[in-house]
Amino acid sequence: MSGAGKWGDLGPRVASGVVLAAVGFGLIYVGGYPLLLGLVALGGFGIWELHRLLGGDTPIRAGGLAASAILATCFAQIFAFASGQGFLESIYLTPWIVPFLGLAIWGGVQNVEAQNRWIFVLYGMIFLFAVAGLFYLRIMYGLIFVAFVVGVVVATDIAGYFAGRIIGGPKFWPQVSPKKTWSGTIAGWVASAAVAWGLLGFEPVMVLLIAPLLSLASQMGDVVESAIKRHVGVKDASNLIPGHGGVLDRFDGMTGAGAIATLAMATVGGLLM
Repeated sequence: MSGAGKWGDLGPRVASGVVLAAVGFGLIYVGGYPLLLGLVALGGFGIWELHRLLGGDTPIRAGGLAASAILATCFAQIFAFASGQGFLESIYLTPWIVPFLGLAIWGGVQNVEAQNRWIFVLYGMIFLFAVAGLFYLRIMYGLIFVAFVVGVVVATDIAGYFAGRIIGGPKFWPQVSPKKTWSGTIAGWVASAAVAWGLLGFEPVMVLLIAPLLSLASQMGDVVESAIKRHVGVKDASNLIPGHGGVLDRFDGMTGAGAIATLAMATVGGLLM
């Protein structure tokens, strides 16, 4: 690959990345209702893209119901926090299931072929779980922990991008994600450990185990979303974000890492912390 081809997307990626980072970390820092509204928008746009990718015919309904699902889940998290729930707080992670399954079975995907409908349901539920999970983690575990999770995803993406293009080498999973290399994958694990060390101090479990596992989950989120796009024969989920494609393209890593982090903290969070 020529130098121009190798780095041709760097300019738009950096510009869009700076804007996304400023907005995203700003909302996470403020928390509360601004973060809630941002996540509602994120959920709506993401489900709209997924619906559009898989051949749905009513994307406005898909986005609207997805946003409603996120809103219901986030308010459930507020209730869980206000009522002082302990381990059972995890039951409040489930309200997104009902409206989303209603959408999948009776709503906007009714004219989509069966295989794509199941992809829509399964990936869509994981995506919504991760989006709602950000609000859950911000309420229950605070700013630093959410910054750690998001920082791991960002560091994994950046380290993988540069290591893959500078070092190159064997491909990680060429049939699904032809640009991803083993050098970039391992660089992401190392970068995630550095983020954990910088934000949390040298806590061996977090630095040497949890951070690399979240990095791997982030990379698997990227691979799964790439597989969906390859299945339907498109390069990007949409063109909403210059240099990055769509919301799903930008949130693919966070879908994997956010879902795993939320599940872990809702069940064994007390032990981890």
